[in-house]
Amino acid sequence: MGTGFRIEIAAPTRALALRASEVALRAVEDCERRLSTWEGNPNGELARLNRAPVGEVVTLSEPLARELNQALAWNRKTSGCFNPAVGALVAAWDLRGEGRLPSGPDLQVALAHSSPAGFSLHGSHATRTSPGLLLEEGGFGKGAGLDAALAALQETSMTAVRLDLGGQWLIAGTSASPAPTRFAVAHPTHRGRSVLHLTMTSGSVATSGNSERGIVVQGLALGHLLDPATGRPARDFGSLTVLAPTALAADALSTGLYVMGPEKAIAWCSRMEGIEGLALVVTPEGLRALASPGLKERIELCLPGLAIEFPVPPNADYQSTR
Repeated sequence: MGTGFRIEIAAPTRALALRASEVALRAVEDCERRLSTWEGNPNGELARLNRAPVGEVVTLSEPLARELNQALAWNRKTSGCFNPAVGALVAAWDLRGEGRLPSGPDLQVALAHSSPAGFSLHGSHATRTSPGLLLEEGGFGKGAGLDAALAALQETSMTAVRLDLGGQWLIAGTSASPAPTRFAVAHPTHRGRSVLHLTMTSGSVATSGNSERGIVVQGLALGHLLDPATGRPARDFGSLTVLAPTALAADALSTGLYVMGPEKAIAWCSRMEGIEGLALVVTPEGLRALASPGLKERIELCLPGLAIEFPVPPNADYQSTR
């Protein structure tokens, strides 16, 4: 996945902990082989699906079918702001290379091939109906890898685990009352400076922003987070952090809610049971922070002068994430 993987595991003995760490690593490696569509992995399962002829029914493995179904579910719940079918747009902007400014016609063609309606998924059977459709794992692949690692660890003797895959964390344990874990959230434009800490006892936390993956083309700074509605980079406002019960959900939502924009994203989180969000917005007057009500007791500020806004009342109606 082109990033680091940190494993912290508690188990009855050191040998059992080391054995469990190997299980977690193998699960992430298996997920990478399954999902990666990069040139170095031409035989990956998702890459093969992207090459399948239009109309051909492809039988997927149980893990890939589950991951794609979850990704499509978050596409629906975010009204399309998260979209796992933006591969044609990624290619149009050459976001895996040096970057490119696509022409208007090229962008429109890519946009036409970037709808999840371009393929159907029924159980473990997938069919491409759009010849230019390319499924893109970048918005959910790390989360899928973390969830796969945790599922594999359930069969080991681990009693607690903290996994960090490229800055996205997943924590879990067997204790009925686990100790909270504290995570630093960095300034969107000064990655070495922490502005606040979040606490959580289980689940996953993921952050999206452009500070580490921006591309400059013809003097223009391009963000890597694309708005599926326009085909263009989403507004670069700062960063969006999501806490969710599963890693795939946190990964997909940190991308989709960034596209949604800070105010709408936090309002969306405030209506969703089990999902919390934090938006850091860079303004000419300084940093602005907005958070969903469920984070009120879980934020510790470490940047002088920063105040947290909770724009949605704590008694907002909740929607089920199931």
